[in-house]
Amino acid sequence: MTRSTALRTWAADLYERYAADIAALVGADVIPVITVHVEHHGPGAAWTSGTDVFLSKQWFTQHPEDVGGVLHEFTHAIMQAPTYDETTIWLIEGLADYVRDQLGHDAPWTKAHFEPDKATAGYQTTAHFLRYVERNCPGTVKRLAQSLIADTYSPDIFRQCTGDPLPVCVSRYEADQPTA
Repeated sequence: MTRSTALRTWAADLYERYAADIAALVGADVIPVITVHVEHHGPGAAWTSGTDVFLSKQWFTQHPEDVGGVLHEFTHAIMQAPTYDETTIWLIEGLADYVRDQLGHDAPWTKAHFEPDKATAGYQTTAHFLRYVERNCPGTVKRLAQSLIADTYSPDIFRQCTGDPLPVCVSRYEADQPTA
């Protein structure tokens, strides 16, 4: 079996194992059939286009334990959020990291963490913010994800879920973080 075939099989097994859990976390009604592609080089470790998930052979040869990177991409494939632009990118990427972390597959280089003024920067800092919001207002993360899936997201959903607009949620989050 070639390395590419082994990587594709490994990822397909991960999808079978985790797809239902990912769908439950983001409130997706449908678990799509995905296609895993192995690329020699690309724009990063992994990336997604629709239901096509691309894995860098080079990255996963060097980091064979990076289950979290694959789960992050599976989250994108399951959500299929139609609007990926400056208004949503931070939340879509933060949600994918949040899901990865909730499933227990963060890595030292992807650990959710606090950075001042970065709650809406995406990825790990947004995942940390989302964990805080979910702790204080359970169900918010799923509603945010569902709004992205349905292409109805607007920042006002924070007010609907928490009682406060997004800037107030961020301010409260920042104020509640321990100082170094």
